[in-house]
Amino acid sequence: MSTITTAAQALAIIAEAHKSGTRADLRYANLGYANLRYANLGDADLRYANLGDADLRYANLGDADLRYANLGDANLGYADLRYANLGYADLRYADLGYANLGGADLGGADLGDANLGYADLWDANLGDANLGGANLGYADLGGATGAGGQLLSMQGIPSGRVILYPTPGGWVLVVGCWKGTVKKLKTMIATDQGWPEATGEMCALRRPSLKAVIALCQDHIKRHPQVIADLAARWAVEA
Repeated sequence: MSTITTAAQALAIIAEAHKSGTRADLRYANLGYANLRYANLGDADLRYANLGDADLRYANLGDADLRYANLGDANLGYADLRYANLGYADLRYADLGYANLGGADLGGADLGDANLGYADLWDANLGDANLGGANLGYADLGGATGAGGQLLSMQGIPSGRVILYPTPGGWVLVVGCWKGTVKKLKTMIATDQGWPEATGEMCALRRPSLKAVIALCQDHIKRHPQVIADLAARWAVEA
């Protein structure tokens, strides 16, 4: 099988596959830095492909098989990845802002330092994924299965959407535009100082719901004592 090295080659294979009603075979394709903006890669077999640093903004990757693919530093902003299989894919430092990952399988994927801001992860599988350093601000995680199998998300409080997720380095809490730990949030709301986008009366308004969030998060963490250790072992993070 000859190695595919250009976007033109890849798109030609996809066009032929669509014409014949077959699945495009792009396994092991070397498409690093390729410009595939708006490309229709839906249902393509991209296992083990190199798409590092590729421009995949607005691309259609729905139902694509991207297992073990390298997507490190790729730009996938606004891409359609619904029901794509990204199992064990390398997505470190990838930009997935506003991407649609509904129903996608990200089991075992490395999302370290990736941007998932405003991404749609409804019903996605994040089991055993590495989310260390990832940005999940305003992401929609309704129905998603979390990294390590456990993830907590809620909305409806004045401070914005809440996401608690495990990483190899510990539990991370996101509340609206704020990101930190449960302990840091507890320290912050003890006074009216240092709140993002809230002062005085607004702090008093938001404090009761944030206290409830802290209690719920503490209970969630207590009920899943082994998650962080399991993820740390999986991703070889030293204590």
